[in-house]
Amino acid sequence: MSAPRRSQLPPKLGPFVVGAKIGGGGMAAVYLGRRDIGDVPGQNLVALKVIKDNLAGNREYEVMFDDEARILSRLDHPNIIRHVAYGREDEFGYIAMELVLGRSLMDAWEACSQAGRHMPIDLGAHVGLCVAEALHYAHELKDESGKRLDVVHRDVNPTNIFLTYDGQVKLIDFGLAKAKGRAYKSAEGIVKGKVPYLAPEQITEEQIDHRADIYALGATLWEMTTGRRLFKRETDGETLRAIKAHDIPDPRSIVEGWYPESMWNIVERALAKDRAQRQQTAGELASDLRGMLAKYGRKAPMQEALAAFLEELFPAENTRQAAWLIEATEKAIPAMTMAPPAPIAQIPDMTSKMDRALSATPSPAETSPARREAEPEPIARAEPRAAPVTRSLVRPVLAGAILAVMLIAAYAVLRS
Repeated sequence: MSAPRRSQLPPKLGPFVVGAKIGGGGMAAVYLGRRDIGDVPGQNLVALKVIKDNLAGNREYEVMFDDEARILSRLDHPNIIRHVAYGREDEFGYIAMELVLGRSLMDAWEACSQAGRHMPIDLGAHVGLCVAEALHYAHELKDESGKRLDVVHRDVNPTNIFLTYDGQVKLIDFGLAKAKGRAYKSAEGIVKGKVPYLAPEQITEEQIDHRADIYALGATLWEMTTGRRLFKRETDGETLRAIKAHDIPDPRSIVEGWYPESMWNIVERALAKDRAQRQQTAGELASDLRGMLAKYGRKAPMQEALAAFLEELFPAENTRQAAWLIEATEKAIPAMTMAPPAPIAQIPDMTSKMDRALSATPSPAETSPARREAEPEPIARAEPRAAPVTRSLVRPVLAGAILAVMLIAAYAVLRS
């Protein structure tokens, strides 16, 4: 049972001064934090995530929170959201993470869809390359004794891929990650991840490994470069049946204009129903994408091209986000809520999700294992998120300290 906290949030959590509340999800509240050292605030800003009062003392949530912190603390890669610190101040456990400003890949997909277009194929391949490199790093992670931790993200999808306004790519939300030594264990019959990106072996309850992440990234790449959804249907049950049917259209029959055969070969292999036929490591997938880009990618730096693409999709958001960030930094009052400005939507919060089964109904012919269906997407809906920050404004005002700031400040999102 949950036991509400009796004390108020302290003015500091570890070395961080607690600022305005900037969001929250089903499990955690998120505050702007500032390290109480130095004289350049921008260098010290973090997102502080704290378990909500009504869940304080709930052992299950506390264990999941600790698991996430431990996994994040081991990850140090430019394409993975950076863990800053984890600690406990009295009864308040907290995770401090870097702040990054930008949009999720799903936001970009939706903006393209509304405009009747798709992400340029080379930009989609570049994003996929960055995520594949991040996944390979996580999959190969070892403990202090040199033993692999067998990390599997289990929730690779466009909402968990974040694009910063200066063109960086960040894989976020390791709340569902599987790894050796994780204290929290899922209940039997529960599958984790967003339904349209589940690998076939996940929905048949086989033992999964890192190749499930490769499949999910393949589905993401297909969608980004075609502008369509691959397996998503009206209901979760229909979506699961579409995954089982495994009907994957050739993008060259969908996309107007030219779609490189080599790109389709890469995506098709990543989406192989038999995981033994996929790229066997995310590093191999990254190598394939790197080769495709070397042959067909634009000559301009891809990071700059991605930044320009986001500015085209979401004009002027940087300026609004910069103004909000300055105001939120100055108003360091824990009781005050400073929700990010409206245009940004649906970044999942970084909190682990509680298991719960889908209500989708399988076809009568399906057997008992197939009836055990997947965990839906995060528990709570998102609060509006912040708008972007222009580099020209951030650099003089925040002394150039924030290169890529991600607001892990939004509510978790029920979307696929």
